[in-house]
Amino acid sequence: MRITCKTQGVQAITDKIGKYGTDTDKKLDDAVNGSLKNIAAGARRRIPSGKTKNLRKGLKKSFSKKKHTGSVKETAPHGHLVEFGTKPHSLDKGAKRKVMVINGNPVSGNIMHPGAKGNPFMQPAYYAERANYIANIKKAVTEI
Repeated sequence: MRITCKTQGVQAITDKIGKYGTDTDKKLDDAVNGSLKNIAAGARRRIPSGKTKNLRKGLKKSFSKKKHTGSVKETAPHGHLVEFGTKPHSLDKGAKRKVMVINGNPVSGNIMHPGAKGNPFMQPAYYAERANYIANIKKAVTEI
């Protein structure tokens, strides 16, 4: 799962970055990288606490000065399940074991998981920063 900071028109601006000069170049870098940091911090605050902290450890931010772009992504393999939730499903499909232990009791047969409600952390972090990101990009290129 990845959130990438892009807006319509930003690519056209960054393609012509040589025309703006190093001051605007720096302002664009600061705007994009600052928003990526805010998105990552917002997602980190919203991550539900778990025993292993794998979601928190799996949150990665990257930034490319050359392209003035970056992303915040969740690398934990179950990140999308937490973000979007799951539908009710059988736990026996493809299971190699025939018996599971639930609360200390062995259980066999068709075991149904009731599903899980989504607990979004990436999308709310992005939407909380989006207006700020767009405003900072506009400010960076209009203050020439």
